[in-house]
Amino acid sequence: MKKKKLIVVVEASSTGFGTYSSDLPGITGYAKTIPEAKNDFIDALQAVLDLNAEEGTPDPDLHDGNFEYIYKYDLPSIFAHFGMLDVTNFAKRIGLNASLLRQYKAGLAMASERQKKRIEKGLHDLGRELLSVKL
Repeated sequence: MKKKKLIVVVEASSTGFGTYSSDLPGITGYAKTIPEAKNDFIDALQAVLDLNAEEGTPDPDLHDGNFEYIYKYDLPSIFAHFGMLDVTNFAKRIGLNASLLRQYKAGLAMASERQKKRIEKGLHDLGRELLSVKL
């Protein structure tokens, strides 16, 4: 059976990370780290599936719980999750002001959609370059 794609948003806060999906209102996760927040979301979803099964009230939006999770990060959480990214060098690589990128990382400024796309492209380009590395 084909998995249903479920977009899960990961957002940083001052005390940790939250996870949610606009496709499944009311199901959220929260923890000090991103992996724990992702697991907390999946556990919350599983609890709803289990409860629905016990009560005999399946939710058509949840189907059988066979999901492919696609994570969408806000800028502070992406840099927290991939802490090995040096903000100054990454900003230079993509031609962005390093001070501005540090503000995005800290949540002190909000990036425009254009800037988000620029950063996303830079991350994807870096990923492709890393995949081509041979040792």
